[in-house]
Amino acid sequence: MIRGSIAAWVPLAACAAAAAAEPAPPPSIVTVPLPAEADERRPLAFPTEPGNTLEVDLPWPVEDWAGRGFTPDPEKFSGDFVIQASRGAPRIFVTPVAAGAHRVLHVVLAQPGGLTRAVPMEFIPAPAGLAWRKASLAPAPAPADTAPAVALSERAPLSALRAPSPESQIGLLATLRLMLNATAAGARAIAAANPALSLASLDGPPRSFDAFTLRTRFALRDATTGTLGLCASVANQTGRRLLFDPGSWVVRAGDRVYPILTADFANELEPWATAAAFLVLARGPGGEATGLLPDNDFKVSVQLIGSVNPRPVVRLPVEGISPP
Repeated sequence: MIRGSIAAWVPLAACAAAAAAEPAPPPSIVTVPLPAEADERRPLAFPTEPGNTLEVDLPWPVEDWAGRGFTPDPEKFSGDFVIQASRGAPRIFVTPVAAGAHRVLHVVLAQPGGLTRAVPMEFIPAPAGLAWRKASLAPAPAPADTAPAVALSERAPLSALRAPSPESQIGLLATLRLMLNATAAGARAIAAANPALSLASLDGPPRSFDAFTLRTRFALRDATTGTLGLCASVANQTGRRLLFDPGSWVVRAGDRVYPILTADFANELEPWATAAAFLVLARGPGGEATGLLPDNDFKVSVQLIGSVNPRPVVRLPVEGISPP
């Protein structure tokens, strides 16, 4: 009995080994890479066979579809394929109803952000046993951000600004004076005529320094040199002639203080008079570009070094008249 049982199991083992040696059938559920739209060269191929439905899972909802030979209702409209596709659905179903059916379907997908993309799908007759039952479209992953190569250069980068020169600062002073003598519309027209100039009106309340007041009128920036020009009004609030220190002009922007090295001002102001001061700020205290824009809240100041009587009276002895 034992010998007979062993003999009976030998054919079974041989059959199992032969079955294991046969190659596995190709998969009928697949994932199809969806290339970037710019990289498309041919429609995506989907092998089908009559009598079986192919499900196509999409990465985005269906917006629309179009294709010759596809019908949603074969009883009303003839076609080689029956299609079930609903707007907003993430999948479609396609069934060939004719032997050797071969058509191209264009499916419009609604991408995030209001964009759309059309995907061409070519449904082809499959050889026996090679038809797909389900296909999932997988978009190509976004390329990984590669860190840029960074190296320390031995030389400082070239500045996009040209270095300020005495000529460029004198030219900016002349432009400031021209704008002061023009109307507001005229000043804007002067700035608009030169793309490098940007103008900001800063006509705020005057700042009091007891004997005089300062009011910043407008600011002008030259983008080619990064130079800032300011126009300020200085008003004498006394009956005496005021004397100013020409090297004491400064402009404050936030918590930074910038000394003014180029100023156009008489440094004297008659009683109750008002005069314009034109100031040019080319570089910061360390020679660096300031990066100041003309619409900052600038505060201009200058030091008063003294005042004098504009009409001094001198007593002279006159013969025959004794002083009181």
